[in-house]
Amino acid sequence: MMTAGFMIAGGIGSVLRFWLGNIIGSKFKNACIPASILIINILGSLMLGIFVSLDIQQQMLSTVIGTGFFGGFTTFSTFSVEAVQLLVEKRLKAGAAYIILTMACCVGGFWAGSLV
Repeated sequence: MMTAGFMIAGGIGSVLRFWLGNIIGSKFKNACIPASILIINILGSLMLGIFVSLDIQQQMLSTVIGTGFFGGFTTFSTFSVEAVQLLVEKRLKAGAAYIILTMACCVGGFWAGSLV
């Protein structure tokens, strides 16, 4: 049962990320850093902070949503690929900005969400 829950929650999170990523990407076509994944990861971190702060007592539900949905919605692997691509292209300032913004804003987003 739990495996199916992870699959469904992760699938929903992934589809939502894809859909939102396309919308955000169309608004920031000329951004010097990959804005869609940055915004999605910050939003996901903020929402995960809020979710964790709810202190849901049902362990299975908490794990499925926290790991499944938010794991599917946010993406460290895509962030890593995009950061390395910027560095390989010798866009060092953009790469450094992307890495620093992602780390600081995602941790800050989670922290802010946990305070809500």
